[in-house]
Amino acid sequence: MKKDNPIINEIKRNNDKFIKDDLIPFLQIPSVTKNKDGINEAIKFIKSYISQFSDKVIQFQGKINPLILSKVKGNTDRFLLIYMMYDTQPVKDLENWIAPPFEAKSKTLPTLPKLGECIIARGAYNSKTPLLSFLNTIKILKDDDDLPFSLYLIIDGEEEMGSPSFPQFLKKYENTFINCKDAYYPALKQDIEGTAVLKLGYKGILSLKIDMFTDNEDVHSSYSNVVSNPAIDLVKLINFLYSDEKISVPSLSKNYELKTEDEKLIEVLSNKKNIEKIKKKARIKQIITQESKDFFIKYLFDPTFNLSTLKSGYMNNGIKNSVPNFSTCNIDIRFAHKIPFNTIFNELKEKIYDFSKNISSNVKINKNVGYGSSKVSKDSVMVKSLINSFKEMNVSTELWPISAASSPLNILKNQLGINYITGGLGIAGNAHTANEFVQVDSIINTRLGYYYFFKKYQENYKTDK
Repeated sequence: MKKDNPIINEIKRNNDKFIKDDLIPFLQIPSVTKNKDGINEAIKFIKSYISQFSDKVIQFQGKINPLILSKVKGNTDRFLLIYMMYDTQPVKDLENWIAPPFEAKSKTLPTLPKLGECIIARGAYNSKTPLLSFLNTIKILKDDDDLPFSLYLIIDGEEEMGSPSFPQFLKKYENTFINCKDAYYPALKQDIEGTAVLKLGYKGILSLKIDMFTDNEDVHSSYSNVVSNPAIDLVKLINFLYSDEKISVPSLSKNYELKTEDEKLIEVLSNKKNIEKIKKKARIKQIITQESKDFFIKYLFDPTFNLSTLKSGYMNNGIKNSVPNFSTCNIDIRFAHKIPFNTIFNELKEKIYDFSKNISSNVKINKNVGYGSSKVSKDSVMVKSLINSFKEMNVSTELWPISAASSPLNILKNQLGINYITGGLGIAGNAHTANEFVQVDSIINTRLGYYYFFKKYQENYKTDK
């Protein structure tokens, strides 16, 4: 593939203009999921942008915000499904930012000076830079009549809230996507050293809320021997559900069965001693295990039981010695096992029902969000296309067997049987925290990488067939 072709030349020629006139104005829109004004402004921006090359744009009203569906005609009738998101996390730690989060100023990060100038903005990494960079690459290809295949674009406005409308959206348009074999989520996935990180799947998740309560008012603690205490009962229930690092449901009682491919990739990751890199990125100072292989198996494949919120009783200033009448907690369970999340939820409900027979407090359990795990083979067209596109940019790839995180896109695999993967070039970081950034000099590689992905996917698809 010649590197002086007109598309590559155009991407390079207009990179500074793209950053100044397109990307920075987009990053300046405060499209926090629950900021209706910012969301509406972002929708207007996106619809105006894609109208330059899209054949059809549909706005689907979700439970919180709209999702956008767009059809883009390429040079063949084969379709690739593209998922992106325009909403962002809120800003909770403004005092820790080195620049206002919605001004998209270029700064040098004190903690990473070797990266040079970085755009500091909420959404710079997750995920407005890859969204607009990908859309811009499509526009350039369409202007040159060189888009090799057709696209369906899904642009989500609820991702940061767990994409609650995504299952209903897919159900409504499942016939539209019936001929899509694969789905791609453009992202910025180079580490600080420049290696492209590609994860071959995501864990599933079940997030739930448990309330424990009585009909009493808050009463004086002198009555604690003769009335129920929902806080104590909830702690007992949590210990009943999770003890000795085991979740007490049948479906997760057995260890995940590692495939040969998983073991080989874990061996490579273990030998590279990536634990310190993971700790640094996640701002972790203490971990449970120091043995490298054991760390990666626990991190990637063992199910997690996380108690993210636990509340009860008097929480204002001073002391109030009373028996609370209400206690609540949020729990999230992540799993690599190939199990429907509803199976886990139903097993937990049964366990909780059995436990409730032995207490006088009332119990209520609510499911917040849930979806199963997903995996894609390293020999799939999607994975080979991304790796080959990275090679065109002289970038090496680090393969992970699965991500420890979860993704709403697992629903694509679970509900429609569509393989999907997240990946792309670009150096960025600090998602969900202060000083979210994208390295300015890496944005050109992001856009060129997407161009090469289009070409490599076309080549590999033909070979695979």
